[in-house]
Amino acid sequence: MLLRTLIVVSALLVAGCGGGPSLGVQGPPSAQSIAESTSDFSGMQKCPESGSYDRYLQAEQSKAPDRYATDKKTWDDLKAAGADESFIAANADSSANCAQFGSSSLQGKVAEVFAVRFKDSAKAAAEYTTSQGEFHLKDSDLAQLKAVGATVLDGTVSGLGANSIVVKFDIAGVTAYIALWQNKEFEVAMITYNLPLTAGPAAATKVNSRIR
Repeated sequence: MLLRTLIVVSALLVAGCGGGPSLGVQGPPSAQSIAESTSDFSGMQKCPESGSYDRYLQAEQSKAPDRYATDKKTWDDLKAAGADESFIAANADSSANCAQFGSSSLQGKVAEVFAVRFKDSAKAAAEYTTSQGEFHLKDSDLAQLKAVGATVLDGTVSGLGANSIVVKFDIAGVTAYIALWQNKEFEVAMITYNLPLTAGPAAATKVNSRIR
């Protein structure tokens, strides 16, 4: 999965060094309204690969075809588990640092938010708790990250609810914040790279507050 790739890449690098109101019963917000806001990350610009998961995959297919098949399977698996909408908000400090797609040498400042909406909260919770490797890290990934000095916060201690995990580190000049969580009908992932470690938690709190 593209999320897992970025997370593992970060570990290897360290080791080497809303819509408007509606009438009647209101349904869940859109994935875009959860993932995207200009107030989440200051000094960043929106990358052209931002959009639905399908749009993101289309951009990846042309620029990183070796990753495309794996990431397409991830989206297919999420849809099979009940996902019905998605949005990826990709941000970077310059256009040159957009569309790195799991590069082994990430450049510049990068912040990405993945929001996937499910048909109901039960399906979202089931996907989070049973499917390691998509929006829930594998134990082997956590072990690798801890081995290079990352801090791991699992569950309510993360501040993002019982179904959540946060990984953060500031080692050898490399900073990263990764938050993966499920709230109501949504699974969300946030990855920030080379941003102050205070930026990630502040943005995650904003994103989570938009799930209502």
